[in-house]
Amino acid sequence: MTANSTTAGRLDLSKSATGGPSLKKRMPKEITGRHVLFTMLGFFAVIIATDTWLVYKAVSTFGGIETQDAYRKGLAYNDRIAEERAQAALGWTKEARLENSDLRVTIRDKDQKGVRNLQITAVLGRPATNSNDRILKLTEIAAGEYIATVGALESGNWIATMEAREALSGSDRVVYQSKVRLWKAP
Repeated sequence: MTANSTTAGRLDLSKSATGGPSLKKRMPKEITGRHVLFTMLGFFAVIIATDTWLVYKAVSTFGGIETQDAYRKGLAYNDRIAEERAQAALGWTKEARLENSDLRVTIRDKDQKGVRNLQITAVLGRPATNSNDRILKLTEIAAGEYIATVGALESGNWIATMEAREALSGSDRVVYQSKVRLWKAP
């Protein structure tokens, strides 16, 4: 065999007949236990870091919306259905809007006359969180016209959840409930 010939899959490092270096064939590196260990540790480090970041984002952005007394409300479901039927029988309609820094609500009866003497409370908040909720008490300014000063609002979607009670009856019974989505233009 000559100095240029291959032996057992390897090329000799000596110079070729032309004087240039000969091509050498590299042996593949062997995978050791250390390589496997570092690969597995890197894989699990990426998974743990990603999961930690996702849990942090989920917990830090949760506004805490939950139903108070869900069990009791579930038991009183049939009562709630009866209240909704009684409200529908009234035939009242509502119109709610955001004007400047005010929430304006108009409530009319079946004959389109303004409904007077109501105590209306509203919770104005964002649809997906309760972190910006504002509790408002609306005052009557004309027959069926109620207003509350909201103050500065960010633009976007808002939801007003309203409850009306008869002011003159002295009872705490809710006679009208409504939820309306409002838009505050930028």
